[in-house]
Amino acid sequence: MELKLDKIDKRIIYELDKNSRIPETKLAKLVNRSKESVRYRIKQLQEKEILQGFTIWIDPTKLGFQSAKIYLTLANKPEEKQAFIGYVKRDKRLFWLGIAEGGWNAGLTFFVRDYHEFFDLKNEIFSKFKSLIIESWTAVLVNVNITDRKFLVDEERKWHVMFDKKSSYELENIEKQILKELFKNSRINITEIARKYDSTIDIIRSRIKKLEKLGIIFRYRANVDYDKLGFEFYKTFLYFKNLTKQDEIRLMEYSKSIPQIVHLVKQISPWDVELELHCKSYHEYNQIISDLTKEFSEIIHKVATGIVSEDHIFPSKEMIFE
Repeated sequence: MELKLDKIDKRIIYELDKNSRIPETKLAKLVNRSKESVRYRIKQLQEKEILQGFTIWIDPTKLGFQSAKIYLTLANKPEEKQAFIGYVKRDKRLFWLGIAEGGWNAGLTFFVRDYHEFFDLKNEIFSKFKSLIIESWTAVLVNVNITDRKFLVDEERKWHVMFDKKSSYELENIEKQILKELFKNSRINITEIARKYDSTIDIIRSRIKKLEKLGIIFRYRANVDYDKLGFEFYKTFLYFKNLTKQDEIRLMEYSKSIPQIVHLVKQISPWDVELELHCKSYHEYNQIISDLTKEFSEIIHKVATGIVSEDHIFPSKEMIFE
């Protein structure tokens, strides 16, 4: 059942999703309410399980890792499918897991040290679940373009680029601990982190700033259950006849103008671009894609859709950096 929210609740979710470490005093000013009122509304959103926690997005490419993606069509074997999901969720190299119906059934993004590791990883999965996997596609991420949820608040948007430039920073132990704590709760007070790891507030604060500057901490996010707000999650694969730089710029600008499009993924794969959308219905989604294909009819020759029912970032969260 869709839960109705007023403009203030939507703005609170929007701001927390942009920066989940925003101070309550600043958030209160933005929504023109008292700090106590904002705190109460956040608590209510948590009790309704719309807000399901606060986290960070970590960019593994800044730590020397490289991406490898697999999309799978799976046989109609529910027990084997659940075993497969449980198996891959336990792998700490798994960054993203999506379960969907449509053009594919399972999408996985791994971050590995090299492609020899991915080769062995892929073969291990395919050997273990050979009777479940019908078809597969592999891909390499180029980057992910992320924008704010304009469907909640109508504001000017811009793209924020993740996984864009690889580097090889070696984390120190205290930095690993900081990332683990922020991943579990990005609104945690740095005093608590300092106390837990017998450090000082100044050290923890300076390390966090360093991790932000290096791009290892990409963004502070809220875990929002958009299903409860009546939104469905779609992934669209766009196949182009050819994609010039000018076409790419035009596609980026066009996509940014569509509130429902939240991510634009560039990658090396059989398709060229993935779009991720939050829509109120398949009818709304279909209209958006119809308009997009008309706008780019001269270069788009195929579109494939997945309706995502499960969307997990770092499913094996307890194992990160162990």
